[in-house]
Amino acid sequence: MTLQFTEREVKAEMARLSKEYDIVRLVDPEECHAFSVGADHSCKYGEGCYSVWRSTNRCRNCTSLRALKTGMELHKTEIKDGDLYFITSRPIEILRADGTTFSCVMELIRIERGKGMKKDGHRAVLQEGFDKRAFAETLRVAMQNLPTGVVWFDRERHCIYANSEAFRIFDVPDSLAKLEVILKDWFQEDALASAEATVWLQQYGEKESPRSLQICRYPLNDGTGKDVGMYFLISDCTQDQKNLDLEHFGTMHDALTGIYNKYGFYRQARHVMDDNPHVEYLMVCLNFGDFKLLNGLYGMTKGNELLVRVGGMLRRRYGQNRRTAYGRIRADRFAMMIPAEDFVPEEYLKTVETIMHGLAAIRFDLQITIGICRVTDRRMPISVLCDRAFLAASVLKTQESNGYVWYSENMMSDRIRDRAILSRFSDALGRGEVQLYLQAQVGAGDRHVIGAEALSRWVCEDGRVIPPAVFIPILEEHGKIWQLDYHIWEMACRLLKSWKDDPVFGSYRISVNISVKDIYYLDLYEVFTHLVEECKIDPEHLELEITETVFMDKPKEAIALIQRLKEYGFTIAIDDFGSGYSSLNFLKDIQADILKIDMEFLRKTEHQERSRIILRSIVALARELGMPTVVEGVETSQQVRDLMQIGCDIFQGFYYSRPVPVADFEERFPDGLARPWSEPVQAEK
Repeated sequence: MTLQFTEREVKAEMARLSKEYDIVRLVDPEECHAFSVGADHSCKYGEGCYSVWRSTNRCRNCTSLRALKTGMELHKTEIKDGDLYFITSRPIEILRADGTTFSCVMELIRIERGKGMKKDGHRAVLQEGFDKRAFAETLRVAMQNLPTGVVWFDRERHCIYANSEAFRIFDVPDSLAKLEVILKDWFQEDALASAEATVWLQQYGEKESPRSLQICRYPLNDGTGKDVGMYFLISDCTQDQKNLDLEHFGTMHDALTGIYNKYGFYRQARHVMDDNPHVEYLMVCLNFGDFKLLNGLYGMTKGNELLVRVGGMLRRRYGQNRRTAYGRIRADRFAMMIPAEDFVPEEYLKTVETIMHGLAAIRFDLQITIGICRVTDRRMPISVLCDRAFLAASVLKTQESNGYVWYSENMMSDRIRDRAILSRFSDALGRGEVQLYLQAQVGAGDRHVIGAEALSRWVCEDGRVIPPAVFIPILEEHGKIWQLDYHIWEMACRLLKSWKDDPVFGSYRISVNISVKDIYYLDLYEVFTHLVEECKIDPEHLELEITETVFMDKPKEAIALIQRLKEYGFTIAIDDFGSGYSSLNFLKDIQADILKIDMEFLRKTEHQERSRIILRSIVALARELGMPTVVEGVETSQQVRDLMQIGCDIFQGFYYSRPVPVADFEERFPDGLARPWSEPVQAEK
């Protein structure tokens, strides 16, 4: 389990552990940097964490990165300058002052000096009687043929021997003096300053095509333990380094698009900011709504085509800009760190829209959301800046339109609230906090209740009610709305079962809503038929409310599904008729039983008489099709009179009933007679 600390607690924990370990440090493995937390809550980044091991690239199979990904404490051993480093990578979360968390790794390092080189305790042995001069010549010839460069220095740091491979590597044929100059220039501060054994990599040659050399330096003694100098083993590992660079490229780049992946982008974004300290930067993040549905409808080929096109666009537009970093963070998420003066949101949005509309043979428009965060604190982790920009982009998801949004601090408090709701939702279902509420539907003729619409209310254990307008958009955004819908459907069916033999309530219908996401996450035919069979109720009493948005993506499949449900016996209602752009077409294709009209549709105009004409025409059209009409949002007695004159069949709204718990509904309408909500039930008893 990942440990969580406040900024103050993490400093105290590091101070405590410093008594047990030689080095205790915080590492951001995604950016490949060690960092510290300042008194002003900022993150101060130091040199690359891998620089401790004298590496110029991210460590292969980075243990701290794996610890961060898995949430598990991991261990490894490294060698530096002949010393053994035992490293523990402990994943932690730092609770920041603004209430957000930052995932990183605490590295605990214990060092054992001088134990990183091979010491087997054995001595070289020459057979007795063998001519030492002959052996020396044999040894010289053998060393000449070694594929590794060998160079000896005496105690005065003069080059006294080099084999042919050493001369070849440095391209100084048979010149110990020239070789001595090269090596002394390199080793003055490091290798020759200490007699300890060590290993490192060194670049040598032209800047355009340098070679990579591995240098091993060992002390040289005369066999009695007396120090007489040092010797070097030098290997040309240029090809190995190229292979390592290719591997490094793979760890930093996205295999599909060829641009940076998350880790490469985080690192490059930090570099461009550090290299341009006086430039004002923006973090720009791009996301596509319902990208998984695109893959589901048309296969991953179309989804990958879109991602490749976006990656190509970023490379063409920003690849030559050395002040800009860009990458594919994951799935359909892209990010840029770009100077504010180089970014025009409207142009960027238009370009992405052009790319999406260029996909051939699809009838599916993904929502394009762009979040923009000004970099006001350059010490903030890149991952946190990304989170903020994506948070801004998520604001557009509830509006179902393309666009861009600038990050603001109040968004973070909203996100913290969202996370709290999401984390509590499943438990709330189990504890019965998410309750079934009913709003009566009243017949226009005899003013008797004919049924009710099932609605949800989240009533906490302390009695506090979380409004649907707060938690439903959050569930929709995070793909959990189907869990809420199924919960309400299940409770509605159980209620119909309990009413089955009641002389008043036994004839009622309960209408339930089907959201656009339900058709993708659930097998609706299987779910509804299973519920009515399990509860042994008449499917005609369960009214399924659908909107035209349910059919926008796969109309043929959705129409076929509704037809199957209707044939099984369910009552089908078209909800929010008139609110879309193709309602008449929708009405033509769906043979529904009931037509629902929201009064809000008619209120949003200054032309009341024209509204009455439209409503009268809709009611007449529904009557011709044999569909009774339900008008939602009826709030006044005048509206009731007007709607009756027009010929509406069923009323739903605050005039007769607010959404109430089941027990209150049963108490309010014991005889099925609907009274204005302002009148107490006892008035006609």
